[in-house]
Order: sequence, then C-alpha cells, then structure tokens
Amino acid sequence: MRHPAQSYRQLSVQGASPLGLVVMLYDGAITALLRAIHAIETHDIEGKCRHLNRALAIIIQLEGTLNFDEGGEIARNLQGFYAYSRAKILQANAQNSMESLRPLIEYYTALRDAWKEGEQWLTIQESQAQDSSTAIHA
Repeated sequence: MRHPAQSYRQLSVQGASPLGLVVMLYDGAITALLRAIHAIETHDIEGKCRHLNRALAIIIQLEGTLNFDEGGEIARNLQGFYAYSRAKILQANAQNSMESLRPLIEYYTALRDAWKEGEQWLTIQESQAQDSSTAIHA
C-alpha cells in the first residue's frame, strides 16, 4: 500500500508544468539542505550524509535540465552555480559544517522564487492567449 504523501507527490509531479517541475526540484534541494543542517546540529552523521546526498542528486537533476542552446548565458551561469553548490555541499560534509550550507539555502530560495514567478507569468500568458482564441471563435 502506498503512503498518502507519496501518492500526492506522484500526482503533483504528473500534473506539473516543466517550470513547475523545476520549482519542485528547488523545493526538494532546499528541504534536503535544511534537513542536513538539522542533522549536523543533532550530530546525526547518517542523516547528514543522506540529506546531503539527496541535495546532490537533485542538483545533478537540475543540471540535466539545462538547455545551453536556448538558455545561453543563463544556462552556463546556472551550470557554474550548480558546480559551486556541489563543492560547498562536499565541503560541508567533509568538515561537518553547516555554515557553507546556509548561503546555499538563500540562493536556492531566491532562484526557486524566480522560477515560480516565471511559471505564474507563463500561466497568465497562456490563459490570456486561450481567452483571445475563444473570443475569436465565438
């Protein structure tokens, strides 16, 4: 039997737009980093490793979504940021330090908010285009 939260997440992913999926990945990275900080604070080495590995896996997934042909300089900048993020996470793991993770949470939150705003803007544009199309055919 599936856990209700797992079923909800699966339905959310299936119904999400491409930008919505990126927002979900950012949310996952932020959550993993916050949990890693908590694990460091509580001296939970296994939890720290699990959450940092989760954050790394999400960052790799985000890197895989980069489109250098269409994204140009922005995609290259994000690739550099993701490489920086991986280095900071590895540093936090090796030094058992949460200080290198806190700025990452701020950066990922700002980027997530920007992606979310872009998704909302796109939804409004699509809705307006659909309304115009409906008015033309009426």
